[in-house]
Amino acid sequence: MNRADEAEFEVIRKACDRRLRDRGAFSALGSTSSTAMARKMAEEVQTMMGGSMEAVRGMTRDFVEDLIRKNAPDIDEEELARALDSLLPPEGEKHDLPASPFPPEMLLSMARDFVSYSEGSMAPSRQKELWDEMPRWQDEYWSAFPAELKAIIKAYIEAKINAETFTTALLTMLGL
Repeated sequence: MNRADEAEFEVIRKACDRRLRDRGAFSALGSTSSTAMARKMAEEVQTMMGGSMEAVRGMTRDFVEDLIRKNAPDIDEEELARALDSLLPPEGEKHDLPASPFPPEMLLSMARDFVSYSEGSMAPSRQKELWDEMPRWQDEYWSAFPAELKAIIKAYIEAKINAETFTTALLTMLGL
């Protein structure tokens, strides 16, 4: 700071002013920084989600049941129950997705990329990055997705479910 010329000192002064404004804004929200506020919000969401996981599980089960009934209208109740049990984890158990060597977090990222590209909302820089890494990334991602994940993505892209239902089903299916 002691060696800064007038222009550099002005930049430093503005940065300090901005930092003071931000601290004031975050303290008004009950926090000291954006990081602390994000951590606090994440803890609150985690607490809320713990109480509503049973509702999310029920909604996801209903959603998957509807998909199965629409795609296999002749399925009997016993087959439906077996299909649901094989696709959805029992209560309190994390779901291991079949036919996928990828961890759930990676599948989530891949699904988000696939959907944002399909919707036309993916940033051109991200598209280029993916194409540079893997020229046929859309095909590779799609073939890597387990069948139930494909069904949810397809339902969302075709506007059969809304964004909230899609996100809830995706996170529940991945056990995240």
